[in-house]
Amino acid sequence: MTITDDTIKKAVQRYHREYDRYLKLAARVAEICRSEIVEGNAIRAQVTSRAKSPKSLEGKLRRFAATGKKSLPDVDAVFDQIRDLAAVRVATYEQRHEDQVVQLVCKRFIDASGQRPIQERKDKNRDDPNNFYRASHVEVFLSTADGVGTYANVMDVPCEVQVCSMMAHVWNEIEHDLGYKPAAGALSDQERNFLAMLGQSVRMGDGTISSLFAETERRQREQGGAFTDVYDFVARLRGWFPGVDFGRNAGALFEALQPIRLVSPDSIRRLLGLPEPLTDAGRAALDAFSRRLETQGDSRFTLDPNSSDLLLVLLLPKIGRHLHAPTSDSPTDGVARVRWFAERYPEAPAPTNPLAQAGKT
Repeated sequence: MTITDDTIKKAVQRYHREYDRYLKLAARVAEICRSEIVEGNAIRAQVTSRAKSPKSLEGKLRRFAATGKKSLPDVDAVFDQIRDLAAVRVATYEQRHEDQVVQLVCKRFIDASGQRPIQERKDKNRDDPNNFYRASHVEVFLSTADGVGTYANVMDVPCEVQVCSMMAHVWNEIEHDLGYKPAAGALSDQERNFLAMLGQSVRMGDGTISSLFAETERRQREQGGAFTDVYDFVARLRGWFPGVDFGRNAGALFEALQPIRLVSPDSIRRLLGLPEPLTDAGRAALDAFSRRLETQGDSRFTLDPNSSDLLLVLLLPKIGRHLHAPTSDSPTDGVARVRWFAERYPEAPAPTNPLAQAGKT
């Protein structure tokens, strides 16, 4: 036997005592993923979290005991080897955003040694035409900066972040519920055929969803008036910056522009007074500002040349003072970043009210 009944009992008892830590960690990692990664980069996705229930942990350990799959000689080995007790799932609406989310997760969190985490990419359909499981898994820990207050006691606890498209998540969950229960018996050939059919439909669904949102963006670019939301903001300004992933950092910029009523393409266009496209102008301004920050030794944040930061640096000479002015007592992390750049932008004459140049919408 790879794990004894006594070890299972003691491991479950320990997990009962520590269960709240895993709940707290999963909730915190999910909030970071939701606010900083998904909303901050205008990515359509759903973020969920969970801590494995004590009953589920016991069931998993008993399956290991029955199959001999793992050697877990003591309680410490259980917690060393089972790494998904706290877990977060990011299900993107579009498959194309999966890799972007994974990169952002790896950039935002750390691994057990304090370095950038490494993803484990799984696409089982490459080796098995009837298996459509697809997801990326990243084991993360909170950074030192995150470990303040009530989070100090979860710094040594891992959290698994799973990233997949929403369509892939449908297949993953159904297959898991049907196939991961040995007591219910092996799946029949007909069940496997239906799962394969569902998998093919899921892959087609990923393509259909991407086409749907591409058409939505095309329609939004053609309409006038104020932005309806951050996705509309990205869709209608993306064409100003060819070759740039404009959605990156767009959530905070969109939020920061709302209080000063830069809420439509026309208002921003009139304020800038520059011909489109704006990629080259934005990169020149970003390079100049980045060099200034380097000479000042300011390194808390860095500007991203492949993001909406290009629009931010073009706007700073016009509205830097207004972005610098507090709009709330507790801004989001993204808006705090925008404000940080505005505070460090060279002093320059600015209109008393940006609407004087931008025009009301």
